[in-house]
This record gives sequence, structure tokens and C-alpha cells, in this order.
Amino acid sequence: MAAGLIGALAPDLDGIAWFWDSMAAITVHRTGTHSFIGGVVIALVVAGLVMGFRRQNFVRLFCFAYLGLLSHIGLDFLTPFGTAFLWPISDQRFALAQHYIIDPIFSVIVLAFLIGSFRFKEKRESFARIGFAALALYVLATGAHKWIAVSRWHAAIESNGIRLTRSEIIPLFPGPFRWLGVSETEAGFYQQSFNFYEPKLETPDFFSKVNGDFRDLERLREVQVFLSIARFPWKREVDDRGLRLVEYRELAFADHPFGILGGPLSLRIWIDESNSVRKIEFGHRF
Repeated sequence: MAAGLIGALAPDLDGIAWFWDSMAAITVHRTGTHSFIGGVVIALVVAGLVMGFRRQNFVRLFCFAYLGLLSHIGLDFLTPFGTAFLWPISDQRFALAQHYIIDPIFSVIVLAFLIGSFRFKEKRESFARIGFAALALYVLATGAHKWIAVSRWHAAIESNGIRLTRSEIIPLFPGPFRWLGVSETEAGFYQQSFNFYEPKLETPDFFSKVNGDFRDLERLREVQVFLSIARFPWKREVDDRGLRLVEYRELAFADHPFGILGGPLSLRIWIDESNSVRKIEFGHRF
């Protein structure tokens, strides 16, 4: 059990990369430690550590650690941020994008059946089966909610006479009853959060596309990394105390509810009169 628990928690150790890479949330997080191949290495390490405290079969410990790690990857796959579980073969991030990163309903189901299995040990297997079934039903129900939310978002956009080129729906806190719709047109982007049971969606916010020459900026490593992961990258240019401020923002991203992880997924670049970069700030951690 210890091997499985540690294996399930170990992938997020990649968070330490933030100490030397301010953009680690998109350059490192959910890549190597969240992949099927990288997970083998982590499971081997976890099995070795646990074996140092408990003399048990190494292969058995490895299997439990790897299963725990796979459960972590599977749960992250349900969220919108994306997980590169084929790394290093591919850097592509995959996501079902139907559960918010912290889903209270999902967590309550897990905790309820865990507590029940510990309290009533003689019925542990029954609690485990019922718990897995309840989670599966909840995931299916959330998927159905998303499908309906997509239909409602498209209907709302089209009712405003907006001709979209592509769109996406992502979940918001606290669960399957709140969503964020994002759509792109030739002129810009439309974004709006809405409740699943709202009778009518409000008029979406519009983010106009900025015309300008950003080729020099887009040679920067930070900008290239940001654009490689952003699905709906919107940029704007403003004056900030005499400096030119260019901001890139990922519109298909919902920050944590209390802003504990640094704000929106954005990249801000300050440029002086000589066209030199004075400062670069990445607006999210993990």
C-alpha cells in the first residue's frame, strides 16, 4: 500500500523545477514524471525506497508503485491542462478536459469509500468495487455535462451571428456545473463563463486580435515555449510607464479559484525604446 500511495504522489515532484525555471509549469510539469516511460523509472525508485523499510518482493512493490503512478496520470488526463504521457516519444499533451483540477465531488466520492474501507475492513473489497463504480459513473455523467455544455456554447455563439473558426469548453471550479467557453473568429476571440443550468448565456467577452510585427519577440525562447502549448493565445500591447508591454495570454485556461498559483496563464514582456527586452514575467506556477 505504501508503494502505491507514494507512486501516486511522486509525479508531482516535478514541481521543484520551478526553483530554476520560472516557466516550469509548461516546460517540465506533466511531462517526464507523468509519462508511461518516465513512470517506470519513478516506480523503480519508489520500490527501492519502500524495500529499504520493508523487506518485501521488489517486483510486487514496483507493480504497486507503477499502478499508483498510472492512477495519477489517468486523473490528470481528465483535466484541461494536458499530460504528455508519451514523453519522450512525443511532447504532445493529451486531455479530456472535463474535470477541473480540484473536483470536490470526485474528492468526496474517493474519501467516502476510502474511509468506509478502513472502518469496515471485512467489507473492504465491496467498498472498493462500489467506489470504482461510483467514480466511473461520475466521470461518465461529467462527460455528458460537457457534451451538452458544448452544444449550448455553440448555440449561444451562433445566435449572436458570430462565425467561429474553432472553439473549446473547459471546466471551472467547483465541478461539472460551471464551464468556460472560448471561440476564435478571424477578428478575435470570444470567452464567457457560464453555469450549466442558466436559462440563457450572457453576451461573451470579446478579445480583439492585435495587428503588428511580433517576429522579433517570437524568436525568444519564452514566447516559443508559450505558443507551443497555448490553444487560444491572445496578445495585446500597451504602454506601461514608458515601456512597451506585450502580453500573451492563454484564454482556454482557468486559474485556481483563490489565485494561489500566480494568476492567469500569461507571459508579459517589457521592451524599452531601443527595442531591448527589459523584463519577462510568467504569470503562473503550478
